Amino acid sequence: MADFAQLAQSLKDNEAFDAALTTIRKDALEALATMEHAEEAAFHKAQATIAVVDEIRGNLDAFIRGGKVPAKPGIA
Repeated sequence: MADFAQLAQSLKDNEAFDAALTTIRKDALEALATMEHAEEAAFHKAQATIAVVDEIRGNLDAFIRGGKVPAKPGIA
């Protein structure tokens, strides 16, 4: 699991990866805020998208906590 910790830290430190996740989540939140109530499928898709982004970030944190990460590994 230590390898996962190092790789997870690399992904967390990767600005492009973080920006991609942030943009995906932000777009889904904006879609939720502006969509009509009748758009049930779109509503569930946006909710699922947010949940997936949050789950990815949570899993990265769990991998990091589960292993011993050296100070600042290389970029993924």
